[in-house]
Amino acid sequence: MSFIKNLGKLGKANQVFTSPLAVDSIESKCQTSNEVDFSTTADALSKLSFVIVSHVAFTGHPQELEIFLKQRSRKLMFIGHPFSYAPQKESTATIYEKGILKARARFPQLKGPEFILYFKDFFATFYFILKFRSKFHIYVGVDPLNALVGLLLKRLGFVKVVIFYVIDYVPTRFKNRILNNIYHSIDKMSVYFADYTWNLASAMAAAREKRGIRKGETNQMTVPTGTHFEEAKQLPFEQIDRTSVVFLSHLRENQGIEMILEALPEVVKEIPSANLVVIGTGPLEDYFKNEVKKRNIDKNVVFLGYIENHVEIEKIVSKCGVGLAPYVPDSNSFTWYADPGKPKVYLGCGVPVIITRVPEVAFEIEKRGAGIAINHDKHELIGAIVKILTNDEVYRQCRQKALEFASKYTWENVFDDAFKHVLVDIVNGN
Repeated sequence: MSFIKNLGKLGKANQVFTSPLAVDSIESKCQTSNEVDFSTTADALSKLSFVIVSHVAFTGHPQELEIFLKQRSRKLMFIGHPFSYAPQKESTATIYEKGILKARARFPQLKGPEFILYFKDFFATFYFILKFRSKFHIYVGVDPLNALVGLLLKRLGFVKVVIFYVIDYVPTRFKNRILNNIYHSIDKMSVYFADYTWNLASAMAAAREKRGIRKGETNQMTVPTGTHFEEAKQLPFEQIDRTSVVFLSHLRENQGIEMILEALPEVVKEIPSANLVVIGTGPLEDYFKNEVKKRNIDKNVVFLGYIENHVEIEKIVSKCGVGLAPYVPDSNSFTWYADPGKPKVYLGCGVPVIITRVPEVAFEIEKRGAGIAINHDKHELIGAIVKILTNDEVYRQCRQKALEFASKYTWENVFDDAFKHVLVDIVNGN
């Protein structure tokens, strides 16, 4: 059975190209009707072309997908539209063919209200697609607006299959009711009409259910955050600073550093050599530095600022005894519905995690024994930090479980599994 022929039979993806792509057919090598082995998946991806469209500021999930597909696909275009706060101000498009960089293009920078810039991004995507006269098998739109563009491109025959990749979701995205309703209307349209919706956590689908979007009527699946387990250098026990606690975060409200700074003086009383390593920057960085001085713990805290290279971040994290993720329990926070990256960084480095029971991953960490899950309580945080830093047996057990957890959720495993589902449906003509 021709693989590409079956692309046209995929549920809502049955719109025929106005000008079909000239590509080799891919013969199905399914072992059963429900499974495609890894070699077949790799072979299938190598015959397909992809476009990823995302808003960008720093590195994250879209860039991890870019890395995954760059070496595996026949052709890949990555289109990045900068957020208003991003250092880069121009929309860019990068094209790879079999992993080799072939072309780059930029869209002129515009100034104006944020909603005007979103319209600019909308048209910039069309500009890049038309500029390179490209058609693609699979379009991945990261966020509702970019997914909507993909649906229009599909209607016009430029793409075959649309994947709506949801990195963050909250019931109240905008305080303005009109803007919030527009946001959810676009999200609803994207979920219903995209061929697939990739949610970071099942909480996203559950939240949509409350808004009348039934999971059974859509093609939603969970595609969690991955780890760099294979790339990260996990240090031997003897090289780890057992008294170091690491906190990796954007320094703003509701990330949990407030409670960490409240707890640290009590931890230092128990463990005088304990120290906190803070990686990241943000609008409240100076405020938190002042708080450290007020609490007289400046000798026990170091702020490293923003580090762009994740390899450097992982080197620092790997040396620490425990990673902190004390999220504030806010039912309208992104963390409540997502699969945050911070715990996965810690796990990938073999570092036990102390996390509040806010995101779904906290319950999995607790179940697997890869750390300690707590309520948002200062005394529970103090107890958990002291326990892991002073009890060798607990530390070794948590570390081993953290490594096992991280090895399962590598980015390669996450995306390979996600695309297996897509390819199986396509091969089976579902």
